[in-house]
Amino acid sequence: MAAPMNGIINASKLTLRRWRDVCNKKRPGYQNRFSPCLSSANNTLMQKRWQSGPKGLVYQDKHRLPQSNIRAITAAGLRRNSAILLRTLNQTRLDAEDFVDLSGRVNKFVRFPVAPEQPGLSMRYFGPGGNTVPFPPDAQGFLYWHLDPDAPPLSGQVRFRITTSSDPAIFPNGRDLQLPDGRTWNISLFDIARLSRYSGLRAYLISEKLVTAKVLYAALTISASHGKQILHPATGSVLIWKFGQTFLVDLQSPALMLWIIGSLAGERLRLQNLLSVKVRESRTTGTFKSIYCRPYAGRALVQFERSTLPEHKGARTVVVRIVKLIDLTKTEGFDASGMAEPKEGSLAMTRRVRRHWAPWSVDVDRPQRGSEATGPLARALAILFDNEAEHTSGSLGRGSNMS
Repeated sequence: MAAPMNGIINASKLTLRRWRDVCNKKRPGYQNRFSPCLSSANNTLMQKRWQSGPKGLVYQDKHRLPQSNIRAITAAGLRRNSAILLRTLNQTRLDAEDFVDLSGRVNKFVRFPVAPEQPGLSMRYFGPGGNTVPFPPDAQGFLYWHLDPDAPPLSGQVRFRITTSSDPAIFPNGRDLQLPDGRTWNISLFDIARLSRYSGLRAYLISEKLVTAKVLYAALTISASHGKQILHPATGSVLIWKFGQTFLVDLQSPALMLWIIGSLAGERLRLQNLLSVKVRESRTTGTFKSIYCRPYAGRALVQFERSTLPEHKGARTVVVRIVKLIDLTKTEGFDASGMAEPKEGSLAMTRRVRRHWAPWSVDVDRPQRGSEATGPLARALAILFDNEAEHTSGSLGRGSNMS
């Protein structure tokens, strides 16, 4: 692992074209269907090789590209191709030239003047079923790199901030573009790291020092096995990195997939049968089988918490608290078998066959039954304790040193 890791870290010091997409290079016939289609000014730039060094992006012959040239290229590109020539994703560097109008467009093409040899990107907006639909009529504002103040770099994403004018001073008063289902439109770092169509965006993020090659490598390698499948976090995945971070649960769904992420680590978590009860059902053969009964329908906003219950004193134990219930109804034909009705502010309860009700909980240090190792649920939730320790004491969380 050391060799590819060193190669990726050195990518910021070498030509940006040498960044290769590890995930897609083995897929026969897979090519990005978008070509750069650069203007004559950009074609001239393509004859030079670019580097990212400690003093910023420079040519191989050590000449810096003047800011005025970038602006000239931007203006020419917009006139000829009506494309976005990306100048910055850094909120602190935005100006009126970075204002973008996506209103009513089915797609919008983005090019990267600091990495002209990389392919461009077509931005799209998605409706129900994942179908491409036009951007909303008010989609005017700024593309930018979003990272919550207390979040690990792995949670970073490109977003679009809707504003009422091209004045970047009103950026904080804007709102992020939403999808029809209420989720925030974004391009996650995990997709940027893995997918070929984002190679230009990868190079751009490194050039602007919004992301390091080390973080991109971590985003590329985080995965989990599911049978014969290898799963990766992606745009739309639920990412959790701290206690008290809420997420939505469908009470009729048998499982919810989450990714718990740290500084440079991540684990997939499968949260199963929350707010359900395990019962025995008789078969025609006279035998019994255990099934999960889901006596309530609706949705719930829940959060992981460090347990303060007396029975968990001295242990690193996680519980689930119900923060908000949405459209809660009882399901006809199901017996709650003594299950208390879920209440906002209460802990999620669970019960195994012939056992009493107790709060759902996981001791992250307790070995899995029949094994000396902890299970996948415990390994994932342990990252939350590591993150907490990192933020409160300044110590390094798990996975923060990947040398």
